[in-house]
Order: sequence, then C-alpha cells, then structure tokens
Amino acid sequence: MGASEKATSESRRRTDRQPKLWIVAERPVRLPNALIAAQFLRDHFPGGIQFVRDESAAWDNVQWQLYARYFDKVYTFSLVKSCRGLRDLPRLYRQTLNRKTAVADLPIDPDTDVLLCFAGVMGLSTLAAAVHRRVYKVLSISSSSYERLTRTPNRKHFRFTASGWLQNRVVEPIVGIERTLNLRPRVDPGGDGTRLIRLKKNPDEIFDTIVVSSINGRELPASGNARFVAARYPSITELPRFSRSTIDASTRRVLFFGTPFLLVRNLTPEIYVQHANQCLDYLRRNYPGCDLIYRPHPFETKEPDQLNLNGFHVESDGDAAELYFLNRFAEIEAVFSVSSTVSRRAMTFGLNAYAFWRCFPFPETAAKFFEKLMGDVPPEFDIRDLANPPIGYQSSRGIDPASRSFGDALKIALDLRMTSAHRNY
Repeated sequence: MGASEKATSESRRRTDRQPKLWIVAERPVRLPNALIAAQFLRDHFPGGIQFVRDESAAWDNVQWQLYARYFDKVYTFSLVKSCRGLRDLPRLYRQTLNRKTAVADLPIDPDTDVLLCFAGVMGLSTLAAAVHRRVYKVLSISSSSYERLTRTPNRKHFRFTASGWLQNRVVEPIVGIERTLNLRPRVDPGGDGTRLIRLKKNPDEIFDTIVVSSINGRELPASGNARFVAARYPSITELPRFSRSTIDASTRRVLFFGTPFLLVRNLTPEIYVQHANQCLDYLRRNYPGCDLIYRPHPFETKEPDQLNLNGFHVESDGDAAELYFLNRFAEIEAVFSVSSTVSRRAMTFGLNAYAFWRCFPFPETAAKFFEKLMGDVPPEFDIRDLANPPIGYQSSRGIDPASRSFGDALKIALDLRMTSAHRNY
C-alpha cells in the first residue's frame, strides 16, 4: 500500500469513528421531528446524520427528494407483511430474521453513535434498539402514547389476533428481538382504539433516555428505569426554513379536515351532515377571501357528496397532514375539524387550529372520549358557539417558562449521555 493509499485509509477510519446520529422514523409523519433533530443536533455529530425508515405505501406518497438533503444518508428497510395463520408462519419468520440481520448490519458504532427513535416503539425502532443494545438510545414519544404503552392490558377485555399470537409467542422469541403484544378488544367498540399494540417490556427498560412531549411541556412518567426529559410538542416554528414564507403572502388557506362519518357512526349520517354543513357555513362566513379547502379523511368514501361544499376546493392528494403543514405552514390561516387529532397536531405545530365537536349532539361517551383525546388545549381551540367568530391565539399564546422546546429537550437528552445519575428533567 502506497503512502497516499495509507493516508486515505487512515482518513476513512477517522471519519468512521466520528460520532453519528441515527434517526429512526418509520412513518413520514415523523419527518418534522426528524428535521428538528437534524437542525438542533448536527453540530454534535461530525460523522453525519443518518436517517432510517421503512419502505411502505405511505412513503411512496412523499416526495422524498424534498427532505433527503437534510440527512447525510438514508437507509430503507422492507416491511414484514402481516401473518394470518400457520401457513404464513415460515414466511413471517424468514422476513423477520432477514430484517433483523439487515438492521444489525448498519454501521452503528456503540462507543460514539446515538440512536434516536421517534414515537414508534414497534417495528423498526424496536428492532434497531434490540440489535444495537450497546449504543446510547433515545426515544421521543408523547406523554399520552407512553401512558398507553405502559398500561397493563386487561385480558378479559382483549384477545390476541392470529398474527399477534404467532409473532409474540413464536417468531420474536426465536429470532431474539424485543417482544410485542398485538391485542384486539373482544367486543369491538368501533371507531378509534380498536387495537392495543405495545411492547412486552416497557420502553424505559429498552431506552436510556426518553423525551416525553406534551402540550404544556411538563408531563413526565412517575418513575422508570430510563431518564425522562419533558418537552413541548415539536413545532414547525423551530424550523425557520419551513416556517418562513417563500411564496405570495396573499395566499391564505383555511383547511377543514373531514371525518368518515358513514363508517364511524357516533351520530346518524343525517344529523352529522346537518351540523357539519353549519360548520362549513361558519368558515364561509368568517374567512371571506381565503382559499377554503376540504381535505377528506383517508377512509372517506361518499361523505363529500353529502356535504354542502360550495366555495370549497376538495384536495384528495393523500398527503399526510403533518407534511402538508410542514410545506405550506406560512400559507395556512387556520385549521378546522370536527373531532380529529389533526386539529391538535396543527395547534402544536404553531397554527391556529380548532375543533367543532362541542357543537354536535354527540352522546356523553363520545364527548368524554373527544375531550380526553384533545387534552390540555387552549380554550380558543374549542368552538362552542357558531355565532361567535374564531379567535386567533397562537401569536398571544403564552409559553410556560418552566417548559422547554422540543429541540432543546433533544439537546438535554444528548447531554445526559455523559451523566450516570438517573433522574428526571
């Protein structure tokens, strides 16, 4: 080997030993979170920011070239198809083992690198944490998701699905990855929450530090084996390149996200349509001159045909709401829905967002569910009277000085790698 080749080889070894950040985000809705991490943590990782994702239909709908340039390298892994019975068991085992081997081959240095997993503790995130046990692992998750994942399922009310039983009892123990539960209610309640999926272990037994996001930025689990860092939800305002307008400032969008009310029937379709049309009139009345946009839910079929969408443009592009907000943040005047968490997500992203569910005659059980689902939202978020115009609140919304932004919380999680005491921040 000549002198130049030796120098090149030595330079490559030094580069390989430089700290790298490995971001695992299985679904494209976590891209804003990943972009915030890349922006806030890049200076800490001279070896680069690596992005790890699943190959899925959801990603096929994303124009990946818009985001790939924010990461140094992207790794993609095929999904494991669902198993419906013993006939599928060999294929489930083979695909799971091949996926584990491929993830294990990622050039992660346990002495210098950091693994950051967003929201998901199932699938790719869990697999990466399982096969790279020595690397410093950080999980980012909402407080409500963490509570659901650590809740002990009542086996009187839940049963294993066929795929869940084979995965949890056969494939995962043999392959040697963190085991999961995949339970379905014995009596299907319909609508949201029809399946309970969680790890056999609690997340704090797998990850070293967990960033717990909430609306107020102060919610933390009572205890656990990991170190917890409280944070506000990720906001697009933390990404200046996306939150600043680069287009005609006169373009103002008002979004209404639909509901599959023919599928999920908390009310009869006739009553739902009557009240939904009143909400659409409310937008026409209060946002003259704005572009009124109706975005159907992915499960909607004939719902838009039953609504009075006069003056609205129907957008059926299939884009995830989070990416729609990311790419059009500066254009969006307001976001509305009846009871969708998309309104809450828009609010945490920094948009004026609202929900109409209090204007509907929902039964008490549904109303309690929506109230818990939305959580600790500003009072202006809930539209209670269609006679009163919406109040813009983001510009005047106070930030709790005791809370921290999502980007700052990630920095603290990184700093905790150097400490040995387990305590909450």
